[in-house]
Amino acid sequence: MAYSAGQMLTSHTDVLAVARDVPVGETITAADLAVASVPADPNLSPIPAAEQAQVIGMVAQVPLVPGQLLTRAQIGVDTGLPAGEVLVALPLQEGQFPASGLSPGQQVLVVATPGAAASVIQDGTSGEGPQDVPVEATVAEVGPVNPSTQVTVIDVRLDQEDGPSMAALASTGRLALILLPAGG
Repeated sequence: MAYSAGQMLTSHTDVLAVARDVPVGETITAADLAVASVPADPNLSPIPAAEQAQVIGMVAQVPLVPGQLLTRAQIGVDTGLPAGEVLVALPLQEGQFPASGLSPGQQVLVVATPGAAASVIQDGTSGEGPQDVPVEATVAEVGPVNPSTQVTVIDVRLDQEDGPSMAALASTGRLALILLPAGG
């Protein structure tokens, strides 16, 4: 009986560990992983070593450093976005983007528009914020026109630092897209 209890206390399990630095957004390769034998502990949730094939090709969601036990919270699927870029959905109506339409890969300039009722604060300045600075973006996808709202959602890729202000601007509906020349 004592032997069984001792075996339980020293029972080990093979799990995945990080073998070398993997920056956020990088794809995990076999060389990035190592197998570690650790005591079984219900308070830990490392990925079993038997799942290594499923982990290879996933993307680091946080910086991974050598010696860490790898958990599911640290990895995810590739978003298709390079590090430093985000995807923002812009719900637009006719007249807010070129009538000829847009295609994935085209460069656009996202600009704020004052709308029919431009806000003026009591001190005489407009209520425009940093999201009103024109921002260059790349068209990622153009959705179909919604027949009931006549809104077309255009997904654009842009610098991560511009993402929150663009999302805020998109929520107001006060924006337009300008198609930029190819290559520039």
